[in-house]
Amino acid sequence: MERLQEALSRARDRRREAAQTAEGAPSSATRSADNSASGHATQNTGGATPVSQDVAAAWRALPQFVPNEKLLKNNRVLSFFGGAVAQPFDMMRTRLLQQCKANGYRRIAITSPTPKCGKSTITANLAFGLARQTELRVLVIDIDMRRPELANLVGIRENLAFARVLGGHEPPEAHMIAYGNNLAFGTNRVPSANSSELLHSAFARQQIELVERKFAPDLVLFDAPPMLASDDTIGFLDFTDAAILVAAAEQTSIDEVDVSETEIASATNMIGVVFNKARYSQGSYGYDKSYY
Repeated sequence: MERLQEALSRARDRRREAAQTAEGAPSSATRSADNSASGHATQNTGGATPVSQDVAAAWRALPQFVPNEKLLKNNRVLSFFGGAVAQPFDMMRTRLLQQCKANGYRRIAITSPTPKCGKSTITANLAFGLARQTELRVLVIDIDMRRPELANLVGIRENLAFARVLGGHEPPEAHMIAYGNNLAFGTNRVPSANSSELLHSAFARQQIELVERKFAPDLVLFDAPPMLASDDTIGFLDFTDAAILVAAAEQTSIDEVDVSETEIASATNMIGVVFNKARYSQGSYGYDKSYY
């Protein structure tokens, strides 16, 4: 753990040095402000935002799904239940909201250096934790189109293919589903071809902006592909305001964390690193036998 922290510190030092030599380079927060000026409304995550009748109607029109509680427990999506088991994710949620409020972040990518680090599990837990704050509207988009796992993880059985929305083939509500009136998922049941070209296209970004205008989410969480598995995420990060990196204890190497954070910092803001799959003793963070 100490060596991982040292690697993160080195990456942050390099990022600061790069920032000092790039005077006038726009930050991701500045890009958000620019987007707002061009018709892309940036939401204030510090509290409730006004809901127009059109936005409210768009949310009501989404089909609903009822999560299978046993499945969520088996998949460690514990934030859905609240209480002591959700405490680590509630802490993560609060810190995320603080960062978003302080910096104007709204689009958050959640990625990992390599597969099987648990990024989709972290995304799902953050989503349900944020949704328990009923004044927030949260949209979760699965852009890991090579190996989509989010739908199976949370128990969405409908044949959704949000990749078709990104490609402009169908309207967003055809491939979105809601839980309650403030959490919506755009997922994919099967892998999609040409994911890199799609994610890097200006058209796909325009489609996401259309979805944002229609549903006015306070936060958009992107379940993004692993950083080192393909160029999908690297080419998409400049569209986001910030990113969270999920590393797996006893699996992710120091070099993988180091390289991934450096790549993220070159394209967007780095919120932090989540060390997943770490086993705590003595009931840390509300667990007796903890997975996270």
